[in-house]
Amino acid sequence: MNDKLIFLAKSYNLVVGDKFELFYRGVLKVINPYNFYIKIECLKGTPYPRYYTFTPKVEDVGEYELKLSLVNDYGQTIEEGYTKLIVVNPQRPDKKTNILCIGDSLTASGAWTMEGYRRFTRNDGGTDLKPLGLGYNDTINLIGLCKKKLDDEEIGFEGYGSWQWKTFCTEGLASKTSSLWVETNHDKDENDQHSLWMNNNTLWILETIEEKRLKFKRGPNHTEIDPVLTDTFINVSGGVHLDDIVVTSKEYEAGNPFWNKEKNDIDLAEYIRKNDFEVPDYVYILLTWNGLYQPYKKDFPIHLEYATHLLDEIHRAFPDCKIRCLGNELSSVTGGIPANYGAHGPYSDMYGTLSTAFYYNEWLESLCLSDKYKDYVEYLDVKGQFDLENNMPYVELNVNSRNPLKEKVGSNGVHPTLNGYMQIGDVFYRSLVKELCKK
Repeated sequence: MNDKLIFLAKSYNLVVGDKFELFYRGVLKVINPYNFYIKIECLKGTPYPRYYTFTPKVEDVGEYELKLSLVNDYGQTIEEGYTKLIVVNPQRPDKKTNILCIGDSLTASGAWTMEGYRRFTRNDGGTDLKPLGLGYNDTINLIGLCKKKLDDEEIGFEGYGSWQWKTFCTEGLASKTSSLWVETNHDKDENDQHSLWMNNNTLWILETIEEKRLKFKRGPNHTEIDPVLTDTFINVSGGVHLDDIVVTSKEYEAGNPFWNKEKNDIDLAEYIRKNDFEVPDYVYILLTWNGLYQPYKKDFPIHLEYATHLLDEIHRAFPDCKIRCLGNELSSVTGGIPANYGAHGPYSDMYGTLSTAFYYNEWLESLCLSDKYKDYVEYLDVKGQFDLENNMPYVELNVNSRNPLKEKVGSNGVHPTLNGYMQIGDVFYRSLVKELCKK
């Protein structure tokens, strides 16, 4: 891959009546994109200083080329990039489609899967911050062992914090690295992710936050498979909600749902059989922020090894199934990286980490477009449709130690606010319309 500054995807999906936004922070690998004039050329839409937007009408159905140019103060074009906007008009599908969503901590809450499902199947919404659903009820079925309720309906998926391509391809039984789930009534939110907690002289890192559950990763040098724990976790550092965590039950991370002990490998067909699920017509995968800790990294051999294995095994089990790989949103540029990782160690280099995320997304798109996978795998660009500057968690801090004025400072490196998860859900929704509303 050549060094470049513009990282537009090959194409973006748009839906009639749905406001599409392309955020420059998500496609420009520069320290400050606003040091440039960002010139947009397209037959449709409106370019604003931070983003380009286009809400298509029925008469706009079709494809449009968009050109983005980076221009310096001398009026010189530094670089140009191109993408294709594909506008689709939603129509109720003729048949029901089974979908399996797979992911890490960005999927563990079920937020983006539920929002895509809501927008496709429900007819609620219609406000500025909650788009009106299409109302195509009983047209899609989301399968999986993880469950979240939408009204009286359970929505399935497979999402596990800290997991990556490798974890979904290896035996995930409890071990010295297994994370711990606890049931508890708590006040924690995204501002408390990566805070440190002590329990009976063992250090734990708060990783995933759900309404009634929390998940902890093990702290450094914590290798005992099943340490003796009390019912109380005490804050050591980090976070903003520091009350003790009193738990009612504890269990270690579930094993790999796809693992077949007899084969000593993953077995997607057996996963479907033993859980009495419908065979998936589509698999959506959102992996992986985990393992992208090396600054400016451009090659990903470990992810390549296990991503190809997972894609191959899905295709072997379900030859007619289509796979859609969602790229990652980018890491915080407003303080979330130093808030979580300080000034030393993995992920601590803000721009280096951001660059690695750009390169990983480009690598993933190239993998999807390769001759081996292009017929049934497609890349979906999340980073360009994600408002990195406003949809990451933040806290209000004094502007300095002698001044009570407040400023917003990022508090999480890679996990969005709920608003950010909704934007990932929008990417999922737009893909569903493109894939399922064809006549």
